Amino acid sequence: MNQIAYAMNRGVFTGGSCAPTRNQVEQPRGEVAELRQQVRDFARGRLAFQLGLEEEELLD
Repeated sequence: MNQIAYAMNRGVFTGGSCAPTRNQVEQPRGEVAELRQQVRDFARGRLAFQLGLEEEELLD
């Protein structure tokens, strides 16, 4: 998100200032949050596998 904001401030997308709507900003943030959760879920499963445990046995 920071790199997108940086590019927008430099005028990379439009050649000038860019004023995205709230929805245009929130959508990628939501997608990034979802991807981060998927990575956490994968890492948790991988750790459980490496330790020979069930995911439920891992402490939060």
